[in-house]
Amino acid sequence: MGHFLAWSLLLLGLLMGPEPSTEDAAPLVVTGTLGESVILPVKLLSGQQVESVSWTSRSERRAFASITVTETGGPDTLYQAETQYRGRVSVVGPYHSLRISNLSLEDAGPYRAHINLRHSLITHTQKYHLQVWERLTQPRVTLSSRTGENGHCVFILTCVAESRGGMVTYSWMPLGPRTVVSHRGSVLSVAVQPGDEPQAFTCTVKNPVSNSSSRLISVPHFCTGSGTLREDTDGETVIGALGELAILPLEVSAEKDVESVTWSSKGLVAVLQPGPGKQPVLVSEMKGPYSGRLSSLHHGYSLQISSLGLQDSGPYRAWIALRNSPANITKDFTLRVYERLKKPNITASSQIVRSSTCFLTLLCSLEGAGEDAQYSWDPRGPGSVVSHGGTTLSTSWRPGDKDSYHCVVNNPVSENSSSISIRPLCSASFQPCSLRKEFLFLFILGVLTIAQS
Repeated sequence: MGHFLAWSLLLLGLLMGPEPSTEDAAPLVVTGTLGESVILPVKLLSGQQVESVSWTSRSERRAFASITVTETGGPDTLYQAETQYRGRVSVVGPYHSLRISNLSLEDAGPYRAHINLRHSLITHTQKYHLQVWERLTQPRVTLSSRTGENGHCVFILTCVAESRGGMVTYSWMPLGPRTVVSHRGSVLSVAVQPGDEPQAFTCTVKNPVSNSSSRLISVPHFCTGSGTLREDTDGETVIGALGELAILPLEVSAEKDVESVTWSSKGLVAVLQPGPGKQPVLVSEMKGPYSGRLSSLHHGYSLQISSLGLQDSGPYRAWIALRNSPANITKDFTLRVYERLKKPNITASSQIVRSSTCFLTLLCSLEGAGEDAQYSWDPRGPGSVVSHGGTTLSTSWRPGDKDSYHCVVNNPVSENSSSISIRPLCSASFQPCSLRKEFLFLFILGVLTIAQS
């Protein structure tokens, strides 16, 4: 009985014939570049002839492209469905491989080629995994500092690559006994000791389709500890308006061979180096409150700070390092940021009428004006008294005097003013007194008339 069952199963397998399709065990990884083209290659054995190929992807379960090969050797027939691939696919090579042009990140993922051979009932399926990467641009390096456990300065260089295509690898050159690489290679820590020679580093970023290197970044051979300057640092005063820009002007003689200019304030701010034509280039911008707000000018090594905030006020220092010179040149600045003033508000805090004279106390106020705001009044007649830092005016007014008083507020970046009319304030006080006099006159007149009667 057992022998009969085995022979029956064997005979059934022979009658059914081979499987209707075959499939690759593992996908072929294909790498493409964003915006460019890639080929998904069809691989055949010698002597095999293609009759048709249909292509599917993760996003298109139905065939987005089908190729029919003519037996007479004429041109292939390519059918493109209404999908994201329409107009971007073509047939290349003797094995009728598929080219996808103008690659996007959405094109990445699995693909299948369903291949029908002539004189065969079997459909061969070949699998692919397409990776799409963006060509890397020049990476940006930011610089910060801290004081190490031994009191020495540690500079931290962070390499930032702008990429939408996936994993990026980082490397630094040169490396030495006092350098440490961390954060998957994107961060380089450099320990600096007194007397060290100036050091410069380059960050290189790579992905499967490109690589790019940063500018040479110089690490100062001096250390300012936390990089914080004292608030009593003197120097040239620069005035800026809130939300606008300010320029810390630094002119360096063309005869001086500048290696780098390092700007510091409440920590390190930026590093400038000579670029093409010895024009200054911002090679390193610090992380933190200044990020994205710094730029260099085409002449000199001045630093421009945009979108000013009140927190930008304070001392700044430029450290100028010259080639072949151990001495550093420094220049100090004090940046003061002010808000443009709005219209002040004027109120009459008291009013007394005596002998047809109106005595007034006017108060001029402006919220958030700051300590450097200055107040003035116009007009200021004889006997007028200004007090409380100019905000308060005590004065007198009589009918026929100038009716309007003006308060002017100014600071180093703006000026604004408001006016108040005195007549309505004083007329209301005059009226009750005038009415009392008229009533008294009429009362006396009435008494005299009765007495005469």
